[in-house]
Amino acid sequence: MCGTTPITSGECFGSWGLRPRCRMDGQQNAMNSGSRPGKNRWLRSWEKKVAQGATLVYLDEVGFSLKGVRRRTWSTRGVTPLVILPANWEKLSTIGAITSDGRFFQHTKPGAIRSGDVTRFFQHLLRHVQGKIVVVLDNAGIHRAKATQAFVALHERLSLVFLPPYAPELNPIELVWAYVKRNVLGNFCARSVGMLKAKLTTAWQRVRYIDLPQHLMDSNLCRYQ
Repeated sequence: MCGTTPITSGECFGSWGLRPRCRMDGQQNAMNSGSRPGKNRWLRSWEKKVAQGATLVYLDEVGFSLKGVRRRTWSTRGVTPLVILPANWEKLSTIGAITSDGRFFQHTKPGAIRSGDVTRFFQHLLRHVQGKIVVVLDNAGIHRAKATQAFVALHERLSLVFLPPYAPELNPIELVWAYVKRNVLGNFCARSVGMLKAKLTTAWQRVRYIDLPQHLMDSNLCRYQ
């Protein structure tokens, strides 16, 4: 397991079935030359705040349904393995975040995440993260909602930086969701929302146990060096 012996972040990710997207020199040069000006502006918008001691928080939402996540598996030659799933579209949604100092926060609930859930999650972050907080997030409607913007305006410690369009690779928490779906929920057949929630509780414990957020943040540094 990662942490028992000195190995690289890439080796850790490979053992988990993940492939972190560190930019190669050519890609970095293309970025610096202005081929993706939106990304350059995004980087500059929070670099100064981080240099002044702010905590960077990468936030995102994800949904998990009873449909399950299919993965490759073993079976008898000539026999197609089958997973019988309930004809039910119930789902759970998670709002989560990883911080630049390697912490992981999440809240899981039935149904969809609304703007009220976002502001309550911001309140949770304000209680547990000291100093200035820079939240990096996408342009989802619940993030741009008036209620969300009004909440941020009332809290001086909190500021938002929106990712450029079509750039999920800039948000490392996407790899947390990928890890959970691949390594915890793969071929898992939940018969009820309760079973799915219990499995996700195990998933969040594992994410913290293997120190995945810290490994992701360490790897994320290579994007900007």
